[in-house]
Amino acid sequence: MFNFFVLFLEYILSALIILLALRFMKKEGAYVALATLIIASNLGVAKLFQLFGIEVTAANMSMGMAFVIYSILTEVYGKEEGRRAVWTGFFAQLAFVLLGLVYTSYLPSQNDFAQSYLSQVFAVTPRIAFASWTAFILSGYTAVWIHHALKGKTKLWMRNNVATKIGQIVDNLIFVTIAFLGLVDFKTYLQIFITTSIVEFALDYADTWVVYLGVGFLKDEGHDGNFKIAEARD
Repeated sequence: MFNFFVLFLEYILSALIILLALRFMKKEGAYVALATLIIASNLGVAKLFQLFGIEVTAANMSMGMAFVIYSILTEVYGKEEGRRAVWTGFFAQLAFVLLGLVYTSYLPSQNDFAQSYLSQVFAVTPRIAFASWTAFILSGYTAVWIHHALKGKTKLWMRNNVATKIGQIVDNLIFVTIAFLGLVDFKTYLQIFITTSIVEFALDYADTWVVYLGVGFLKDEGHDGNFKIAEARD
C-alpha cells in the first residue's frame, strides 16, 4: 500500500510540474516540463518495486505525462509542434547521458564519495537511454500522428486517450524489450510490460483534466489566433 501511495505522489507531482510550467511559462514551459520529466524518468525507470505483488518500474507516471505534453502542443499548435516536442525530448535524453558519462570519466580524488553511485547510475543508463530514445521517438510520432488524424473528428478527451494509449503500447513494447530483455527472466519481462501498460492506461483516464487545463492555459496566453490557424491547417 505504501508503494501505491508513492505512485500517486509521482502522479500528482508530474501533473503539477506540467501545469505550473504551462501556467507561468506558457509554451516554453511545455518544453521545460518535458525535458525535466524525461531526464528524471531516465533515472527512475531503472528502479523496480512491488505493487500488489507484481514488478513495476518507477517513472511510469512521469514518463507517461510526456504524452500529455504532446497532446497539449498538438491540440493548440498542430502536429509540427508535437513532433518538435518529440525531438526536444530526445535531445534532453542524449545530452543527459553524454554529460553523465563525461562526469564519471574524471579520475576521482581520495575525498570523492559520489563516483561509485554515479558509475552505477550511468552504467545502466546508456542501455536504458537507447531503449528510451528508440521508443520515445517512434511512440511520440505515433501519438502525435493519431492525435492530429482525429482532430476535428472527435472530442479532445477521446483523441487524447486514443493517441496516448496506442503511443504507450508502442513505447512499452520497444522500451521494455530493449531495456530489460536478457537482464531479467522472461516472466519478469512480461510482468514489467503488462503492469507498465496497465498503470499508463489508468493514467490516460486520470490525465484528461491535465490536458484540458494545459490547453486552456496556452489558449489564454493570447494565442487564440494561432490556435484557430492550427485548427484550420488540421
